Amino acid sequence: MTIEMQQPEPYLITVLILEQFAMITFASTIEPFREANWVVGRKVYQIKVVSHDGNPVRASNGISINVDGSMDSVSASSLVIVCSSWDPHLYTSPKICSWLKKMARQGAKVGGVETGAYVLARAGLLDGYKATIHWENMEGFVETFPLVKISTSIFVVDRGRFSASGASAALDMMLHLIALHQGSSVSSAVADGFVYSKVRQGENPQRLDSSGRLNVTHPRLIRILKFLDLNLDKHLDVAEMSRSEGVTDREVRRLFSMYLNVTPQAYHRGLRLQRARLLLRQTSISVTEVAICCGFSSSSDFSRAFRREFGQQPAADRREIYYLERPAEQASKSEAHLWSN
Repeated sequence: MTIEMQQPEPYLITVLILEQFAMITFASTIEPFREANWVVGRKVYQIKVVSHDGNPVRASNGISINVDGSMDSVSASSLVIVCSSWDPHLYTSPKICSWLKKMARQGAKVGGVETGAYVLARAGLLDGYKATIHWENMEGFVETFPLVKISTSIFVVDRGRFSASGASAALDMMLHLIALHQGSSVSSAVADGFVYSKVRQGENPQRLDSSGRLNVTHPRLIRILKFLDLNLDKHLDVAEMSRSEGVTDREVRRLFSMYLNVTPQAYHRGLRLQRARLLLRQTSISVTEVAICCGFSSSSDFSRAFRREFGQQPAADRREIYYLERPAEQASKSEAHLWSN
């Protein structure tokens, strides 16, 4: 008589996808666990993909995918991952928030990818926790959820919460979670299977700083650019930039002219206007408040600068992105369907 060793139960992972989720982020989230099963040689991870109502979900690229059921069909899970991208505020309902809180109370580790942190924060699950979100959504997130300890890292794991900022960051984070659960050898084998030779740690920044994006190598100019990156909430004149580095105003102007072909004031104003545009598109704060947050002396001064930079007034830009991202008819139908369930 032979005695068969009982295999441990698979680790249950539930992935909740919201309308307009990013397909590449979704794949980066689930594929590492599928590959881990192949590496280990048995079903270590069992993945269930759900929507709020069990119906197919349309990704941001227009492709709809079927799901395994509704979130209510999940009674227990070891890991819950929210996968969302565009307009998470439009698709985060009270029912979703209640379900996430229930799963957390039952002991599930709960996280999100790309803009999934928004959904968790709306459910109150990130208050007092460190978290990250895609850099384009960060300004609005900070304004909306001041109790969350926001990080610019590519991914963050804080106690029973975790978040990743985008597609490749989701892959990095899943490899990290697999390493914690199955060991670094399994995680490394998964990365090898994806021909992913440079696995990043969570503390890596989401974006290059300004000097990196602009390919600037002059050490003095690099320091000035970092100083300006940290002061997007105020108008700085050349004298203040000069004092930060202990050089003359003339030297600051020379560096900007030689390496960037722009004046220091115009460069910094452009940064502040880009930040203002993100706030307009991601928050509901007034144009006047946006102007103050970005160092403009008045809303009229801000509006003039904004129109010169982007070709239209701030309020018009806010309306335009609203209708570009979610046509009125589609948005109203989606909201009505979601909030009625």
